[in-house]
Amino acid sequence: MKRLSAIIALCLCLLPLVPSGSAARTPIRVAFISPSPQGEQPFWDEFAAFMQEAARDLGMELEVVYARHRFEVEENADQIAHQKAKPDYLVYMYQATSTRNMLPMLEQMGIKSVIVNTDTIPLERPLVGGPREIYPHWIGHIYPDDLLAGRMLADRLIHQGIENGLTDNDRLLHMVGIGGSRDATSGTYRMNGLMQALENNPRAVLDRFVWAEWQRDKARTKTLALLDYHPDARVYWAVHGDTALGILDAVEELGIKAGKSFLTGGIGWSADCLQAVREGRMEAAIGGHFMEGAWALVMILDYHHGHDFAAPDPTLQSEMRLIDNSNLDTYAPLLDPDNWKKIDFRLFSKTYNSRITEYDFSPDAVVRQLSGN
Repeated sequence: MKRLSAIIALCLCLLPLVPSGSAARTPIRVAFISPSPQGEQPFWDEFAAFMQEAARDLGMELEVVYARHRFEVEENADQIAHQKAKPDYLVYMYQATSTRNMLPMLEQMGIKSVIVNTDTIPLERPLVGGPREIYPHWIGHIYPDDLLAGRMLADRLIHQGIENGLTDNDRLLHMVGIGGSRDATSGTYRMNGLMQALENNPRAVLDRFVWAEWQRDKARTKTLALLDYHPDARVYWAVHGDTALGILDAVEELGIKAGKSFLTGGIGWSADCLQAVREGRMEAAIGGHFMEGAWALVMILDYHHGHDFAAPDPTLQSEMRLIDNSNLDTYAPLLDPDNWKKIDFRLFSKTYNSRITEYDFSPDAVVRQLSGN
């Protein structure tokens, strides 16, 4: 009898994941509005591509719509809401003014939405509230802890800069910060994380902070000028992976060898950033939040089939990790699109996996699945 029970248990483990309820019926239709044209920003290309892989695995229909700026995001949302065949759900990032205008329109048109990647603008928070507060059709919100990411990166650069002896004659480590844009909460929070790290590290000082609008070429141009204005600063904090690559473009153009005598790092896991880390040209890269679109689809799937994610809170924070040469090989497989096909996104869904009591959308959870652990 014990042997028969063991055989039955083994067979049950080998059965494919099956949905509870009606998840296998008519596919859920989702539209995602990317805030960047295809091919312009690697982060958003990865974000959409990873999301598309998840949609295929989860049996959902995903349409990706690209926008050149936040006003076009709003225009696209209006067009989607008024088309004859509306999607069941809309996914997009929070942007100043535009999202404030979109929420009442989507509410009126009966389209449920999930906001990703950025927090609400503090000045607009009294007007929009949180998910399901003022606008019930805004069902969820997922974004990373950008404050922590900015601080983690700064702490690492400060520690390594002092370790490498990059302090000046005044025994201070001189730094420069290159940010994104003033109207994006992610850029502001990351900058605040940098400031927190500086407050906690009296041996480091910020010589200058400038904005580069998330653009690699603009970061390069500004760095060329800053290297002349602040020759003592040999540590550059970057808000974004492309920004850090722009910094590297500038220093290498001037014949400065990035690594021991010049340090930089950014927030974002592009293939180019990871290659720069591998080569020792970039100290560290923080990321993992490019997977948020996939997690938004999991949340939508579960909500649609009666497994509401609202408890304890319809707002979730995604997790990021710091990559350096010590753990690069652990996390690098996450950036290989060929590996995405090996991910069973159903394992992250309460609809398909009844054993889940609490979501684990961390990069580590995906790494464990890829490694078979």
